[in-house]
Amino acid sequence: MADVEEKMPKGLWTTIVFIFIEIILIVCLVPNQFIDTAIIMEQDWGEALMGKEQHDNLIGRTNALYTKVNLDSGLNSMVKSFFVPTPEERERSKAWEGLGRVWFSFIESRGEALSKVIYHVYYRILLLLMWLPYMAVIILPSIFGGYMSWNIKRYTFRHTSPFLNTYSSKIIAFIVASLCVSFIAPVPIPPMIIPVVIITMLPIACGLLIGNLPKRL
Repeated sequence: MADVEEKMPKGLWTTIVFIFIEIILIVCLVPNQFIDTAIIMEQDWGEALMGKEQHDNLIGRTNALYTKVNLDSGLNSMVKSFFVPTPEERERSKAWEGLGRVWFSFIESRGEALSKVIYHVYYRILLLLMWLPYMAVIILPSIFGGYMSWNIKRYTFRHTSPFLNTYSSKIIAFIVASLCVSFIAPVPIPPMIIPVVIITMLPIACGLLIGNLPKRL
């Protein structure tokens, strides 16, 4: 385990721990009504942005993905059966009946909250995938431009900047980490924010990162 920790970047561990804490806080503390409001508000923004027909298509694909991954696979029922006993099992534990009634209702409520957050994650992922063609049009030329700039520096006296290389890689890591955290966040996020950040910041960071690689690899 220590070897794995040494090989993994510190920032990656921080992101994993933060996401884990975020999930625990959502499951334990965030009310279902708050999550419902966030989902409805964000979907209203999405419909206003892309139009009802296209947004209905996105909702349909989200429902199909959630049904396939969580319902048809039996994942939801398996997790529920692990934490919440069947009526027959409850009958056999009469001594814990009072405690179980409160505890199991709490677990079922938190399970609902987690299911809604997972559904919202699917919605956000599919929404982001709709922007991929536009992202590719901007990011691929920046990567090619960075590569050509690096090649020019290899055969001239122009120097590469370790500062730009280091901090552009940190910007890319920050964008990826923020993307993972925002997917899980149970708050409404305007659908334009994440794509705009990626389209504006990621191409610049990729170009600087590749353009300032060491001359000899």
